[in-house]
Amino acid sequence: MGALLAVLPALPLHEAGKYVAGAYVVLFAIVLIYVAIMAIRLTRMERELGELLELADGPGDDSGARESALVYPEGHK
Repeated sequence: MGALLAVLPALPLHEAGKYVAGAYVVLFAIVLIYVAIMAIRLTRMERELGELLELADGPGDDSGARESALVYPEGHK
């Protein structure tokens, strides 16, 4: 009986092929939607970060000295 189960597939290949293809299409669509959502979120975060940096560089603000100290610590060449 074990040898018979090893030879016979769970579903005949002509029937299982369309289910396998459908599963791959669904998986591809889910990954594509996920990547699109992450790209939209990244774009929004970059835009908001740019707006915050513009607000931080207001007139009369000495943020340039602080920013360079944060980016390049003392002794860095």
